[in-house]
Amino acid sequence: MPITFSAERQSVAQYSLTNSSLATISNSAAAECQAFLKRGNLPTDDPDWLRGYFAGEAEHLRAYMLHEGSALAGIAHFLSRDWSLKCYLGELPIADFPLRRLLLLGPTPRFPDDQAAYDLLFSDLARSSHSCQAVFVADIPIRSYFWDYLQQSEVIRKHFLAYQPEPPSPHLILRFGRSFDEYMAKFSSKHRNSLRREVRKIREGSLGEMRFVRFESPQDVPVFLDGAVEVSKKTYQWTLHQRGLRLTDRVRQRLMFGAEHGWMRSYLLYCSGRPCAFLMGFQYKGLYLPHEMGFDPALARFSVGTVLLLLAIEDLFEHNRPEVLDFGGYATYKEMLSTESYLQGSMFLFRRGLYPRLIRGSHRACVVTSKVASACLDRLGLKTRIRQRLRGLGKG
Repeated sequence: MPITFSAERQSVAQYSLTNSSLATISNSAAAECQAFLKRGNLPTDDPDWLRGYFAGEAEHLRAYMLHEGSALAGIAHFLSRDWSLKCYLGELPIADFPLRRLLLLGPTPRFPDDQAAYDLLFSDLARSSHSCQAVFVADIPIRSYFWDYLQQSEVIRKHFLAYQPEPPSPHLILRFGRSFDEYMAKFSSKHRNSLRREVRKIREGSLGEMRFVRFESPQDVPVFLDGAVEVSKKTYQWTLHQRGLRLTDRVRQRLMFGAEHGWMRSYLLYCSGRPCAFLMGFQYKGLYLPHEMGFDPALARFSVGTVLLLLAIEDLFEHNRPEVLDFGGYATYKEMLSTESYLQGSMFLFRRGLYPRLIRGSHRACVVTSKVASACLDRLGLKTRIRQRLRGLGKG
């Protein structure tokens, strides 16, 4: 049964809310936050992670601290950043709307499931975040109090224009069991043999001598990054969407930060002495987070991306095993390798005004047009061919 929210508080709890920049937060407040969050397993709960991962942006990081009486009862971390909203027709970018976002770090605030607490937070955001045109919340489990609150809150309806850019989709994870062999047993016999055959062909030298290398230390960062960027430059993510490892200096800083804290865990697959696939990731407590992946598209028929991931998963089982590998949002290869999933959603909360309405309407129209065009091309048998042509144009 869905939770029902009204404009009146449903709790007698007396809350107060303060917010501080993580660049200037007092030592006592920082210690209070650390004590509150010490049991958390997400890096976005850790102020030390946030200050290091977002080095150079610390003045844009804010901690919203909820107190019940004198006791800390909840924390939500936000980052303000210029992050435009792009409109696509399929994979072709056709519009780019400048947007200053206030991004919630993590899937939900670490707040009690209480309407009064969330009302206080979002009322404060509506008053104080005037420099940002939207609050953006992503990867929210739809079977959560927070998701229900966003859907039904009078405070949200009063102060914001809510917009879901996409319907909820699976969030995929791999939960580590006892052994890699046990994990492989989840596949059908035919598929398991096919995967092992792909790995065996690469190991036996179908592309020349193979090397699979794990990178964890600060001195590993330059070697890993040189190889990973070499691969990333060949991908359509780099050439068509300006993503991948394009922000190389920022990536280098984050890798060095992670390595210095024992959190970096990245991989390269070499064939004939050249890098052909990479996985950039971090391991924080029991959680492994792959941040970027890529492979040389010229070697796609050899499944080098799949081979790299299987070798990485095998290594994760055998060396300092985490509890969970978080694949994040949906992709076919992630679904194949995952062991479970849950539905997640994302939402923009636009400040009321003409420009946010223009952005919301334009993006919604592009999404609808793209879905109609995709369905038509699929019926005509042209979808794959055009997608490949677009990715090829990006390389040019």
